[in-house]
Amino acid sequence: MNICKITAAAALALVTLSAAGANAERLNVKLGLWEMTSIIRFSGVPPLPKDVLDKMTPQQRAKMLADLKAAAAEEPEPEVSSECITQEDLDKPFHSSNAEDCTQTIVRTTRTSQEIRMVCSGKTKGSGLFKVTTPTPETMNGLLDLKAGDGPDAFTIKGTIKGRWLGADCGDEDDSDDVDDDEETPQQ
Repeated sequence: MNICKITAAAALALVTLSAAGANAERLNVKLGLWEMTSIIRFSGVPPLPKDVLDKMTPQQRAKMLADLKAAAAEEPEPEVSSECITQEDLDKPFHSSNAEDCTQTIVRTTRTSQEIRMVCSGKTKGSGLFKVTTPTPETMNGLLDLKAGDGPDAFTIKGTIKGRWLGADCGDEDDSDDVDDDEETPQQ
C-alpha cells in the first residue's frame, strides 16, 4: 500500500469537492478538466487497527516503523493527475468515506478562498485543516495539514496542491473517486 498515493488521492478529492457547503458563496473556479499537482509529506505511524498490530511480530513492527521513518525522510515526488470538476462537485457537500466518524466544517468561504476543518472522532481520532485559494478561475492552490492519533508517533500529513484549468471538455477523464492517474503519467 502506498500511503503517499492514498493521501494524495484524499487531498485531490478535497480540492475537487471543497467548494461545496451551505454557504451561498462558493469558490470561483471554472468547470472542466484540471491538472492537479500535489506534494505530500508524512511522518509518524498511520493508525492501524489493533487486530492488525496484534498479528505482527515485534520484528515486523520494527521493520514497519523503520520503513515508515525512511519513507518520511525521502523528498516526496510531485504527483500529477487530471480531475474533472463538474457543477455537481461544486454543489454537493463534501463527502467522506468515514462520514459517520468524521465531520467537515467550512470555516470560511469567499470567491477566492476557502478553509475547511475536519474532525474524526471514531476509532481513529484526528483533525486537520484544508485551505484552498483560487487567485483566478483557472488556478488554485491548496494546503493540507492533518493529524491522526496521539503521542509522539501520531501520523501527520502535510501537503501542497496546485491546480490549473486545462479546458471545459473533460474528454475521456473519468470523474470517479479512484485516482490511478500516476500509473498512466509518464515518469521523467
